[in-house]
Amino acid sequence: MNGGTELIKKRFSELAKRADNKGIFTYTPFLGLMEQDTLFRMKRELSFIPFEAFGGADGCERVMVRFGSAETLGYDEPFPIKLLFAEPLSLKFADKLTHRDILGALMGLGIERETLGDIVLRENGAYIFCAETMAAHIKESFSKAKHTDLSVSFAESLPEGALYRLTPAELTIASERLDCIIAAYAKLSRGDAAELIGKGLVFVNGVQLENVAKPVAENSIVSVRGYGRFILREQARRTRKDRLVVRIEKYE
Repeated sequence: MNGGTELIKKRFSELAKRADNKGIFTYTPFLGLMEQDTLFRMKRELSFIPFEAFGGADGCERVMVRFGSAETLGYDEPFPIKLLFAEPLSLKFADKLTHRDILGALMGLGIERETLGDIVLRENGAYIFCAETMAAHIKESFSKAKHTDLSVSFAESLPEGALYRLTPAELTIASERLDCIIAAYAKLSRGDAAELIGKGLVFVNGVQLENVAKPVAENSIVSVRGYGRFILREQARRTRKDRLVVRIEKYE
């Protein structure tokens, strides 16, 4: 969503009130982490109506938010999200495409970022979550990324298994403080990790955290701008020097 924080908050309030007054579901565009943080901080203000976030599949970082629920409105409907699959016309002559290549080519067509959800790369192509209103346009117009000609189709279903690959790993930390966990994950000093947190680049379950000493609960999704994201699982053991070893799963 475009605009400053106050304008974004106003739009969230308008969508929530419209859903409540008219008895219909209303939806945000796809939200990034900063916008999700703004919304989650409005929970008390928006307590008059339930809302939920969904990006098209479990594990999506960019999500739409739907105001209203089947219980309060008396009906249900799916989120207006479509899934497309873009693959090279010829694997032999295809570049190894990155997330940036796909996103840049889409935005080069004049497609706004808020209409695009997660882009998930696979060996032979990319899955693209998008707003339902943009799906046909992307299918017809998105024909090239970098130097690779593409074929785009509607994906009838997600790839077998989880959409995101989760790679297990372990972190050795002094404590469950946020700065300790970020330092171990990003291979930084505690001071550098604290600087990342202070700059607002660390999110836990979609909420921006600035308290370096805050403990992180098990099964939280931690996103670090520029370093990726992971799920903090349970404590595995203690070392001989009484340091904690915790299990994580990194999104790949």
